[in-house]
Amino acid sequence: MSQQINLYDPALLRQREWLSAANLAAVALALVVAMGGWGAWARTQLGVLEAESRMVAPQVKSLQDQVVAFGKQLAEAKPDPRLTAELAATRALLALRGEIVAALKKGFGAESAGFAEYMRGFARQTLSGLWLTGFSLGEGGADMEIRGRMIDPALLPEYIRRLNSEKAFQGRAFAALKISAPAANATATGQAAATPPAAAAPAAYLEFVLTPVAAGATPEAKR
Repeated sequence: MSQQINLYDPALLRQREWLSAANLAAVALALVVAMGGWGAWARTQLGVLEAESRMVAPQVKSLQDQVVAFGKQLAEAKPDPRLTAELAATRALLALRGEIVAALKKGFGAESAGFAEYMRGFARQTLSGLWLTGFSLGEGGADMEIRGRMIDPALLPEYIRRLNSEKAFQGRAFAALKISAPAANATATGQAAATPPAAAAPAAYLEFVLTPVAAGATPEAKR
């Protein structure tokens, strides 16, 4: 009977040293090469970015100059007188309609129906470039006075024609008409107050006052 003897003993094997000087030197060399390669790539990318920055710099400077120029133009721009007048007309119309609505809600006692019809007529007859700034009505519609402003005097006859188409104004004649430029203190601003009268810009609108009276009535002279 044969007998086998195992002569393999791990303790007798040659051990490999991983932290040897050769291994450490190889790892250090690999790190140096890697860092050198990364540094070269970074320098290349930096050069590309600097070149692109130099190319874009003139465009950025041009855009900055345009922004500055536009800012100066906006600062020096003057509002269009016609647009200013249109804006004032819109605001006055809104205010007038608000007053009419408030007056209609409040009422005028026994005469409320008659007054309401006058106010509805004013509200229905609007004309671009002409707006009312106020009106007054006496008892029964007597002593009526209509005050307003207009950009073009040629608009006033058309407005009178439209008022005459309203039932409340039929049978009335516009016995008195006054057209004048706005007062200087109503149109001057703080800066314009120091401007000599000769250099002042003309008003963007004219003021008017209408005095309708019943047909056959003679209005009293106003001083």
